[in-house]
Amino acid sequence: MLKKIMIGLLATFILLVSIPLQAAEFPTKEVQIIIPWAAGGATDLIFRALAATTGQYLGKAVVVVNKPGGGSAVGYTEGMKAQPDGYTLTSAVNPLTILPHQVKTAYTYKDFEPVINVVSDPSMFLLRSDSPWKSLKEFLDYAKKNPNMITVGNSGAGGGVHLVALAFEAATGVKFNHIPFSGGGPSVTAILGGHINAVSVSPPEGIEHVKAGKLKIIALFAEKRFEMFPDVPTVKEQGIDFVMGMWRGLVAPKGTPPDVIKKLHDAFKQGMDDPVFRKNAKDMVVNLHYLGPEAYGKLMASEHELYGKLLKEIKK
Repeated sequence: MLKKIMIGLLATFILLVSIPLQAAEFPTKEVQIIIPWAAGGATDLIFRALAATTGQYLGKAVVVVNKPGGGSAVGYTEGMKAQPDGYTLTSAVNPLTILPHQVKTAYTYKDFEPVINVVSDPSMFLLRSDSPWKSLKEFLDYAKKNPNMITVGNSGAGGGVHLVALAFEAATGVKFNHIPFSGGGPSVTAILGGHINAVSVSPPEGIEHVKAGKLKIIALFAEKRFEMFPDVPTVKEQGIDFVMGMWRGLVAPKGTPPDVIKKLHDAFKQGMDDPVFRKNAKDMVVNLHYLGPEAYGKLMASEHELYGKLLKEIKK
C-alpha cells in the first residue's frame, strides 16, 4: 500500500515539474502556423513574410500550412484541437469572431490564447481596369438599378471581407451577388480572368495587380488615402460614412503555458520589427498594428460582440 502511495506521489511530482521544464526548453522543433484559407491571400502572404523573419529570433523554423474550408472553420477547428504546447499556432483574423455568429462552430475566440496582433488594415473593392464603371458613383448607380447583377467575390462565405461587402450593401442601399472562393488569392484570380465583376479584399490581395495597372480600386474603406495611391479617395470622402477593415494576429490553443506564450510573443514581435519584414509589409501596403496578448484578447472580445450585433442588423 505504501509503495503504491509513493509511486502515485512520484508520478504527481513528475507531472508538476515537467510542464515548466518543457516550457523552459521550448522550442525544440519547428513551429507551425495554420492559415485557414488557400495560399495567396492577404493572411497567407503576411504570415509567410513574418515566419521568414521570426525563425532566427525563435531559434527554430516557423512554417506556414494552409487549411482552407468551411469559411475558415476547418483551419480554426484544427488549430483549437492542437496540443497546447506552442508548436501549433493559428492565424487569428476577423472571421474567428464572425463565423460563430453565423453557423454552429466547434470553437469561439475563447478556445484560444492570444499571442500577438500584427496587422490592422482597411478593406477595399477592386475592379478590372477595363471595367465599364469609372467611378464609385457609377458603380453604385448601376448596382441600385440592377440588384444582384454585380458579382462580388470574397475569400469565403462568412469571412471578414464578405461581411465588409454585406455591411457596405447596408450602408449604400444596394444588393450584390456574392461569390465565395477558398481564399483571397483565388478570388483575385477570378476577377483577373473576368469571371466576376468586383472583389472584396484587403490590400495585400491584388495590390500588385493594381500597381501593374490590371486592377483598380473602386472603393477604399479606410480613414485616409493610401500613401502609394494618393489619387484614390476613400468612400468617406465621397459622402459614404463607412470604414471597415481586418485585423490579423496569432493565437495558440487554450491552455498553452504562459511562459511559452511569452516566448512566442517576444520572437514574433522581433520578427515584426525586423527591417526585412517591415519592407515587405510596406510593399504589400499593409498597416502594421502591434498588440500584445492582453490587448489582443480584449480586441477579440470586443469584436466578437460587435460582429454579433452587426450581423443581427444586416439580417433585419
